[in-house]
Amino acid sequence: MPGPDLFLTLMIMGSGAAIIAVAGWWSKRPRIPGTIRWVSPTAIQFLALIVIVLMVPHLIGLLGGQSFADHVSANRSFGR
Repeated sequence: MPGPDLFLTLMIMGSGAAIIAVAGWWSKRPRIPGTIRWVSPTAIQFLALIVIVLMVPHLIGLLGGQSFADHVSANRSFGR
């Protein structure tokens, strides 16, 4: 059975996707005249996308059984 790391990783990635969806919905709502948005919905979506992209190597490592960084460093060929 997968450990808590897998479920936590999937929860973080799922919450990032939900944040992207909510920010997209929020950006399509009509603005109240005379007010400004202090935080851009596009910036929120971009930050959530960065979190998802950063979690992908961790997910690959959990599913593959080997650390992604160890796998990449073991497959380097020096001087060949």
